[in-house]
Amino acid sequence: MIRFSEIPYLRPDMDALEREMSAGAAALRDAPSFEAAYFALLGLEAPRRRFQTLAALCEARNTMDTNDPRWAAEAAWFDAARPRWEALETALGAALTGSRFRKELEPHLGRELFRRAEMTGKAFSGAILSDLAEENRLSARYSALTANLTAEDGGRRLTLGDISRMENRGDRASRKWADGLRQAAFGEAAEELDTLFGELVRVRSGIARKLGFSSFTDAGYCRQGRTGYTREDVAAFRREIETCVTPAADALYRRQRERLGYGTLFAYDEEADFPGAAQRALPGRAEELFEPVFSALSPETRMFFGELRRSGFCDLDDRKGKIRGAYSNAFPVYGLPFIFETYDGTFGAVKTFAHECGHGLHSYLKRGEPFVDNCSAASDLSEIHSMSMEFFIWPQLGRLLPAEAVPQYKAFHLKSALAFLPYGAAVDEFQTRVYDQPEMTPAGRRALWRSLEARYLPWRRYDGEGFLSEGRAWQRQTHIYKWPFYYIDYVLAQTCALLYHFMDAEDHEKAWESYLELLRVSDRCSFGEALSAAGLPSPFAPGTVSGIGQKAADSLKELFGGIG
Repeated sequence: MIRFSEIPYLRPDMDALEREMSAGAAALRDAPSFEAAYFALLGLEAPRRRFQTLAALCEARNTMDTNDPRWAAEAAWFDAARPRWEALETALGAALTGSRFRKELEPHLGRELFRRAEMTGKAFSGAILSDLAEENRLSARYSALTANLTAEDGGRRLTLGDISRMENRGDRASRKWADGLRQAAFGEAAEELDTLFGELVRVRSGIARKLGFSSFTDAGYCRQGRTGYTREDVAAFRREIETCVTPAADALYRRQRERLGYGTLFAYDEEADFPGAAQRALPGRAEELFEPVFSALSPETRMFFGELRRSGFCDLDDRKGKIRGAYSNAFPVYGLPFIFETYDGTFGAVKTFAHECGHGLHSYLKRGEPFVDNCSAASDLSEIHSMSMEFFIWPQLGRLLPAEAVPQYKAFHLKSALAFLPYGAAVDEFQTRVYDQPEMTPAGRRALWRSLEARYLPWRRYDGEGFLSEGRAWQRQTHIYKWPFYYIDYVLAQTCALLYHFMDAEDHEKAWESYLELLRVSDRCSFGEALSAAGLPSPFAPGTVSGIGQKAADSLKELFGGIG
């Protein structure tokens, strides 16, 4: 198996790809028989897998060091070329959905692939190629800008990574110091962040108009390939979170403030659940710590993680120029995912690595599919794969953390999972209202965010005046700039992950088999169909949100009571 460090790179020849893809789409469209259509589609696998792998390799190299001029140039090339690729994929989708042999192809590809192709096809037109290139350029600017933020402290410039390494999260004065520097770093870029987002809203709203949509919100839903629910369903889901979960989370933070003896619980205190030093993972590299965890969890995870380590398909170190974030990207030519994170041994880093490994496991288990479209899934289902894995490692936490830290980690994780639901709902409503009202000014967006925080996150307080108190917290959320309307998928998935958590506590074998079934069918089913196949209730069903909210709140009372 090739190691990640040995993968060669060659910039794709877009002219040659256009000829190859166009010929394949024509062969599919004009196929005289099902067999001819099938093999025409199969013949397109090589160029599609090649382009996707090279794009993933470029993204990995660029995000590993945004200051490397070679990979910055290649990333800019992909930003400009990607609309041409999307045009080819859209043409292929049209040929597929218009095939005379669609019924015969559906058992091999799944009905959902056809439905999603029809939906995403509505979000593309040759008339928006230049707009898409501009959107890509602007979103790439956000990554480069935030990866290189620094703040001055005592005559020295500190990166965000430096600040995280120097922060003692168990000491309130240190948290306040770090929070002040982070806000200062973002504050220096505040005007540029305003301008950049304003340009993104302008470009995306123009795209929506050219596609015939009244709002980019509707175009965004088509981009996401949402076939099983509407923006009205999501709005009702958000309302249930605000009604049922926000009060429970607010009560948790009120008890936390009392437990810590603080007059005011500030935003930088929210993850400090207990007095004293903040607990961390056991010393060592993440790859080494997690290997026995995944070896013990299941045969599937043991094989996946062993191959990941042997092939070096991960980058977890922290360094200047590396973006602050995490992802798992498939490399279809090699049948392995690449997992990226800035791992620092905190509770959050442990949870994040498990999350990305959930994505990676799905990619790994689907690597043998003959069609690359069946190696992935819509993001609402993909995030269930990852967020559920965060909870499935709970029985193995003793391999990652000191014994006394395990109950604290569980309390931290479950509390953050519950409190995330209102935050994610706030992000989604923010995006919806911004794109429904694209004329909104930067000041208007900041005022909107403050009003949403007051509704969804009533416990949140900022210490003094600064970047966050101005209503700018959303500007630290990468998805708002780079992947609009993705974020509600995390909220839906977190709801399902909590369902898996409570199922796992009652019957591990049942929960794990349900999870594997979800991984198996996610490429072929809509969101609701996949949950039904796995035996999970829908987050949109009345009572689902309130039920998991109550269970989580009850569990947290036990956890905090047992620790305190």
